[in-house]
Amino acid sequence: MIIAAGSTDDESKLNGPGCIVQLPDRASVVTDPLGLQALYYAKIDKVLICSNTTEAILSLFRLSPELDDTALSGWLAGQPVPELSLYRNVSVLPAGYALRVSAESYTLHKYWDIDPANRVILSNDQEYATSFRALFTRVVEEYVGDSPVIASQMSGGMDSTSVTALALHWQRQHNRKCIALSHFYRHDAKSDESALIKDMRAHLNIEDFLYQDVDLAQYRNFLQLYPAHFDHPGIVLSPRYRDEMHTLARHNVTLLLTGNGGDEMCWGHASTYTQRLREGELNVIGEVKQACKETDLAFLPIAKSLFVKPLIPQWLMNMAKRLKGQSPGIIPMPQWMTPKGKELASASYAFHNPFDAKKDPARYARYFALKTTTTFNSVRSYDAIASEFDIRVKHPFFDYRIAEHSFAVPPVQLIQGAYPKYMLRNAMTESLPDSVCWRKTKTTFDRHFANLVRENADSLRACLAHPYLADRGLIDTQQVLKAFDDAVHNRNGGINVDLLFVILTQRWLQTFHKL
Repeated sequence: MIIAAGSTDDESKLNGPGCIVQLPDRASVVTDPLGLQALYYAKIDKVLICSNTTEAILSLFRLSPELDDTALSGWLAGQPVPELSLYRNVSVLPAGYALRVSAESYTLHKYWDIDPANRVILSNDQEYATSFRALFTRVVEEYVGDSPVIASQMSGGMDSTSVTALALHWQRQHNRKCIALSHFYRHDAKSDESALIKDMRAHLNIEDFLYQDVDLAQYRNFLQLYPAHFDHPGIVLSPRYRDEMHTLARHNVTLLLTGNGGDEMCWGHASTYTQRLREGELNVIGEVKQACKETDLAFLPIAKSLFVKPLIPQWLMNMAKRLKGQSPGIIPMPQWMTPKGKELASASYAFHNPFDAKKDPARYARYFALKTTTTFNSVRSYDAIASEFDIRVKHPFFDYRIAEHSFAVPPVQLIQGAYPKYMLRNAMTESLPDSVCWRKTKTTFDRHFANLVRENADSLRACLAHPYLADRGLIDTQQVLKAFDDAVHNRNGGINVDLLFVILTQRWLQTFHKL
């Protein structure tokens, strides 16, 4: 089974989910530049099969699935690498790669990656904002094209509201419809963005509006709400997503836009402040202090993290971690990971990073975050369900041109003072209400998930207690259950996202691998 979403004679022109490239002496199967939609392949004897699902490959080859502990450990650590297959006998075609196939053999060829030498240098903040606005507008308009009826997810955050504002303007110019679609979290005040959504509707004069109440009774059973997909634990075929698509289909929507990717492309990274200090900007310390004051954060712990720890030699930091019983590595590991699990999870992060960690720590950290993003889980979950309704889902922030521009501008354009997404805010300030565009806090949904977990504590604890992963030497089940019990009994707290990944992984294993 080969997936073909289009064709071209030049691999470098591709910006879709994947296609077959026909050339005189070979054929190529190509993934999109950022790898939003996974393409899998496997070869046995002289037969090569490519598919957008692992299940199809295993079925056609009549193979038994062989789980890969390295990829599995990434999931258990809460930061899986999307380009690693959970099955040893099936491979993932990496982002920006083509699988070139001839009669004799096949080879992997990289046709795109972010160029570390690419730089966009302009005169001032306004020029950066204008440049980004023009590019982002072009991307959104290209994605919408001549679609007669589209929908755009619109929370109270910068990403989805920016997409909605640009898409709405384009559709109005052409007398076509753009429906704003919002999710309401009415039972959790910290997750409720209804006031911001109201501001957006008034500011843009939005008449075509749909909403989904995510706290309805039918969405309160965790295991039923997030049924697993065979490919990996992060793809969930949620009935809530299906209800959303059913509603859109009734309104003749053929395209849904999301704000996915806004954090990866526009948020920036805290190490930008560290980098600026190293480059001689002493006033950055005062900037961070003022930002902490404006956002009610303690300055001293943040200053220690940004301006003290990065100046300590790495070997000394690693020694300090070992003395504390911690595992040195690029990311902190959850306490329930065994030494074997931590070692395998660390090995999963051995992909090439084109940026220098010492000379360009901000871009290095952002590239790592992009290559380990969990946002792809949402992307692939929506894609899997939307296809049932013939609805295309597009994510403008994950366009390769946005990625190139984002990594080319100075890091200070992405985060300044109390404002991450600084360039995006400047670019959209005339299109969004100030309450949305210049808000200094970010809505998080950890309390929403924590409440959902508490309501389903018995079934989820039973799921987590399964010994399979402990038997493989990857986790300490007692540590997992302790963390779970602590989260359940702490009524005022959220839930560690790493713990959610263990739940999803256990659920996936018990669903598809008959444990």
